Amino acid sequence: MNFEVNSTARKIFNFIFIPILNILPVKTNFLIRRSHKSVDEVVENATTHAALEVLYKKGHKHHTINTFQKLSHAIWFNTNNSKAVRNRLKIVKRELTVLLKELSVNTEKIKIVSIASGSARAIVESIVEANLPSNLSISSTFVDKSQNALSYSKELLNASSLANNHNHNYDWVNATAGSFLRNEAENTYDIIEMVGLLDYFDDEKAIDIFRSIHKDLNIGGTFITANICPNEEQKFLTKIIKWEMVYRRAEDLASLLIKAGFEESSILILYEPLKVHCIAIAKK
Repeated sequence: MNFEVNSTARKIFNFIFIPILNILPVKTNFLIRRSHKSVDEVVENATTHAALEVLYKKGHKHHTINTFQKLSHAIWFNTNNSKAVRNRLKIVKRELTVLLKELSVNTEKIKIVSIASGSARAIVESIVEANLPSNLSISSTFVDKSQNALSYSKELLNASSLANNHNHNYDWVNATAGSFLRNEAENTYDIIEMVGLLDYFDDEKAIDIFRSIHKDLNIGGTFITANICPNEEQKFLTKIIKWEMVYRRAEDLASLLIKAGFEESSILILYEPLKVHCIAIAKK
């Protein structure tokens, strides 16, 4: 999988560096943003698809030219949280690719919905990489409350090899997760993906959304979601970067899914290698 992990040198560096990060005063936010333009983009767009896209790409090359910028890039884009979000993407793409291949054996049409889809990178790249049969029809719905995110995902899809595949159908819906699911009484899906949104829901809201998702899955359908986990850098992210999230362990996530109606035996939860994110694959 070519996951990003910490070398011995980075572990030693983190042993000293992370405690310092967590005691920095709030005003250092300004200095961190000034250290690298791509870092400034992440902080400016915290919690949005735009910040995640910068992290996925490890910043922009044209922002890393001189020695100071290279040093800043090496520090900030190799933190545990930065690496872990890219690891999470790899796992989600792997699981989606496997599901698509399995489903394509027994059906000629697959229905997918991505809730809080953001850039929709995981869905788009998984469909491309799965190398599916040419006669397979895929119906994908991308739901996000940000029109900017939906526009970005359209550009990403149009730049991919999927743009000219007339067997596939794509819809972009400007809505929140709750409002979309409330209006889906007659629709069911083979795959529902919601990665990145759960980090901002309390337990009650999470269970409510999970129940709606369980209802909207076909029998045998799969739900993929993820949650950020308690980690050494969370104090820094919350206080300095102003990226506030709800942190849960794998067992907490499993408990919410079970309360929403998923069978315990149908839930698989994986940690990415740095254990900053856990990814759940739950079948109905």
